[in-house]
Amino acid sequence: MRTFCNIITDGMLDYLVAIYELGETSDRISTTVLAQKMEVSPAAASSMTKRLTESGHVVRSPAAGIRLTDQGRLAALQLLRRHRLLEVFLIEVMGFTWDQVKAEAMRLEHAISAEFEKRMEIICNFPTHCPHGDPVPNEDGQVKKENLVSLAELRPGQTGELRRVANHNAPMLRYLSQLNLVPGYQIKVLNVEPFDGPSIVQVEDDAPQTDPESLVKIIGRSLAKRLFVKLAEQPAA
Repeated sequence: MRTFCNIITDGMLDYLVAIYELGETSDRISTTVLAQKMEVSPAAASSMTKRLTESGHVVRSPAAGIRLTDQGRLAALQLLRRHRLLEVFLIEVMGFTWDQVKAEAMRLEHAISAEFEKRMEIICNFPTHCPHGDPVPNEDGQVKKENLVSLAELRPGQTGELRRVANHNAPMLRYLSQLNLVPGYQIKVLNVEPFDGPSIVQVEDDAPQTDPESLVKIIGRSLAKRLFVKLAEQPAA
């Protein structure tokens, strides 16, 4: 059955989403990198890329690598919209936790109808972001851009709101929950250790009897690179 932008198979859509996600952090996507992302052989990735090229959803060249066409980008964003709405629905209505929803949403995203998708959006009061802080594209494939910086880039004294977690690995998300490092929390960088050392941050907590020392967290640099913050506006001099 044809789905988004005349895509015939679910697998083709999954590849388009993978290419889109890789393109967010890389200027050039190779067949090898795409194969690693999809957990398939390079030959299988090359075969699918050829199909997507023939269908007009992908272009590729030795210099530029694999890139989405406008049609391919729209199809990828339409599926991402459905996936992120499902994640919100699974938490707000079904009672799942944020470390569980990615796998569940992947099982459901190819099965539900467009009408189901619309009703989810209404029930969840038109969410703008998924539980991990990724923006929900609109029906036309438009994505609201935000000026975010990774926690690894922040210097001592800088403050802001944690907005996005760029890795949805379930054990990592459970660990972040234990630290109260979830989207919506305010954080302040107290110190950054030298030589690519960890960031020491203080996390907000509204509980009046919370021990201040318990709010101080040590975040390794690898993890800090996956946490994105909207900086607080600095007062005018």
